[in-house]
Amino acid sequence: MKIRGIKPMQDTHVNVTPLIDIIMCLIIFFLLVGHIAKAASVKGIKIPSAKNGRDMRDKSDQLIINLVPPVGGYGDNAVPSILIWSNQIPESELAGYLRKQKSENPKMKVVLRADRSIPYKFVAPVLISCAQARIASIHFMTRRPG
Repeated sequence: MKIRGIKPMQDTHVNVTPLIDIIMCLIIFFLLVGHIAKAASVKGIKIPSAKNGRDMRDKSDQLIINLVPPVGGYGDNAVPSILIWSNQIPESELAGYLRKQKSENPKMKVVLRADRSIPYKFVAPVLISCAQARIASIHFMTRRPG
Protein backbone atom coordinates (compact mmCIF):
# COMPACT_ATOMS: atom_id res chain seq x y z
CA MET A 1 0.00 0.00 0.00
CA LYS A 2 1.36 3.31 -1.08
CA ILE A 3 1.04 6.19 1.41
CA ARG A 4 0.48 9.50 -0.16
CA GLY A 5 2.40 12.36 1.32
CA ILE A 6 1.10 15.81 1.92
CA LYS A 7 1.68 18.09 -1.00
CA PRO A 8 4.24 20.68 -0.12
CA MET A 9 2.74 24.13 0.39
CA GLN A 10 3.85 26.88 -1.84
CA ASP A 11 6.09 29.40 -0.20
CA THR A 12 3.55 31.94 1.11
CA HIS A 13 4.50 35.06 2.96
CA VAL A 14 2.77 38.23 3.96
CA ASN A 15 3.70 41.28 1.95
CA VAL A 16 4.34 43.98 4.57
CA THR A 17 5.42 46.72 2.16
CA PRO A 18 1.96 48.42 2.07
CA LEU A 19 1.79 48.23 5.86
CA ILE A 20 5.17 49.92 6.18
CA ASP A 21 4.07 52.63 3.73
CA ILE A 22 0.95 53.36 5.77
CA ILE A 23 2.90 53.48 9.04
CA MET A 24 5.44 55.89 7.54
CA CYS A 25 2.61 58.15 6.31
CA LEU A 26 1.06 58.12 9.79
CA ILE A 27 4.39 58.97 11.41
CA ILE A 28 4.89 61.91 9.05
CA PHE A 29 1.31 63.06 9.64
CA PHE A 30 1.67 63.07 13.43
CA LEU A 31 5.05 64.81 13.25
CA LEU A 32 3.55 67.58 11.13
CA VAL A 33 0.47 67.98 13.33
CA GLY A 34 2.67 68.08 16.44
CA HIS A 35 4.89 70.72 14.86
CA ILE A 36 1.89 72.84 13.87
CA ALA A 37 0.37 72.57 17.35
CA LYS A 38 3.68 73.53 18.94
CA ALA A 39 4.07 76.55 16.65
CA ALA A 40 0.52 77.74 17.33
CA SER A 41 0.83 77.83 21.11
CA VAL A 42 3.43 79.38 23.35
CA LYS A 43 4.56 77.87 26.64
CA GLY A 44 4.53 80.00 29.73
CA ILE A 45 1.21 81.73 29.16
CA LYS A 46 -1.01 81.42 32.21
CA ILE A 47 -4.50 81.21 30.75
CA PRO A 48 -7.18 82.99 32.85
CA SER A 49 -10.04 80.97 34.30
CA ALA A 50 -13.71 81.60 33.55
CA LYS A 51 -16.68 79.74 34.95
CA ASN A 52 -19.04 80.97 32.21
CA GLY A 53 -16.85 79.94 29.28
CA ARG A 54 -18.03 77.56 26.56
CA ASP A 55 -16.14 75.07 24.44
CA MET A 56 -15.59 75.95 20.80
CA ARG A 57 -17.41 73.43 18.67
CA ASP A 58 -15.92 74.41 15.32
CA LYS A 59 -12.14 74.66 15.54
CA SER A 60 -11.54 75.04 11.82
CA ASP A 61 -10.28 78.24 10.20
CA GLN A 62 -8.89 79.65 13.45
CA LEU A 63 -5.87 81.88 13.88
CA ILE A 64 -4.31 81.87 17.35
CA ILE A 65 -2.85 85.15 18.62
CA ASN A 66 -0.63 84.82 21.71
CA LEU A 67 -0.04 87.79 24.03
CA VAL A 68 3.09 87.05 26.04
CA PRO A 69 3.97 89.31 28.99
CA PRO A 70 7.36 91.03 28.96
CA VAL A 71 10.14 89.15 30.74
CA GLY A 72 11.18 91.94 33.09
CA GLY A 73 7.69 93.13 34.03
CA TYR A 74 5.85 96.20 32.79
CA GLY A 75 8.35 98.86 33.83
CA ASP A 76 10.18 101.20 31.42
CA ASN A 77 7.55 101.14 28.62
CA ALA A 78 7.62 97.34 28.30
CA VAL A 79 4.74 95.89 26.29
CA PRO A 80 3.65 92.29 25.76
CA SER A 81 4.78 90.44 22.65
CA ILE A 82 2.23 89.53 19.99
CA LEU A 83 3.06 86.10 18.57
CA ILE A 84 1.33 84.37 15.67
CA TRP A 85 2.76 81.00 14.56
CA SER A 86 5.87 81.75 16.67
CA ASN A 87 6.45 84.97 14.69
CA GLN A 88 6.50 88.23 16.58
CA ILE A 89 4.21 90.79 14.94
CA PRO A 90 4.55 94.47 15.90
CA GLU A 91 1.31 96.08 17.06
CA SER A 92 1.50 98.61 14.22
CA GLU A 93 1.54 95.82 11.60
CA LEU A 94 -1.07 93.56 13.19
CA ALA A 95 -4.11 95.01 11.39
CA GLY A 96 -2.41 94.63 7.99
CA TYR A 97 -1.35 91.08 8.80
CA LEU A 98 -4.90 90.19 9.87
CA ARG A 99 -6.36 91.81 6.71
CA LYS A 100 -4.09 89.66 4.56
CA GLN A 101 -5.02 86.50 6.46
CA LYS A 102 -8.72 87.41 6.22
CA SER A 103 -8.47 87.89 2.45
CA GLU A 104 -6.93 84.42 2.11
CA ASN A 105 -9.51 82.84 4.44
CA PRO A 106 -12.82 84.77 4.72
CA LYS A 107 -14.17 82.36 7.38
CA MET A 108 -11.23 83.02 9.71
CA LYS A 109 -11.83 83.11 13.47
CA VAL A 110 -9.35 84.62 15.92
CA VAL A 111 -8.55 82.91 19.20
CA LEU A 112 -6.78 85.22 21.64
CA ARG A 113 -4.47 83.52 24.19
CA ALA A 114 -3.48 86.23 26.63
CA ASP A 115 -1.67 85.74 29.92
CA ARG A 116 -3.87 86.50 32.91
CA SER A 117 -1.38 89.11 34.16
CA ILE A 118 -1.69 91.29 31.05
CA PRO A 119 -3.66 94.51 31.68
CA TYR A 120 -6.59 95.21 29.37
CA LYS A 121 -4.87 98.27 27.93
CA PHE A 122 -2.58 95.83 26.03
CA VAL A 123 -5.46 93.56 24.93
CA ALA A 124 -7.56 96.41 23.52
CA PRO A 125 -5.19 97.25 20.60
CA VAL A 126 -5.34 93.61 19.46
CA LEU A 127 -9.14 93.73 19.48
CA ILE A 128 -9.07 97.03 17.58
CA SER A 129 -6.75 95.49 14.96
CA CYS A 130 -9.21 92.60 14.58
CA ALA A 131 -12.05 95.08 14.09
CA GLN A 132 -10.02 97.01 11.49
CA ALA A 133 -9.46 93.74 9.62
CA ARG A 134 -13.25 93.10 9.77
CA ILE A 135 -12.90 89.87 11.74
CA ALA A 136 -16.29 89.17 13.27
CA SER A 137 -15.46 86.06 15.28
CA ILE A 138 -13.05 86.63 18.18
CA HIS A 139 -12.73 84.10 21.01
CA PHE A 140 -10.81 84.37 24.28
CA MET A 141 -9.05 81.22 25.45
CA THR A 142 -9.87 80.46 29.06
CA ARG A 143 -9.71 77.45 31.33
CA ARG A 144 -12.20 76.03 33.79
CA PRO A 145 -11.60 77.10 37.40
CA GLY A 146 -10.21 74.56 39.79
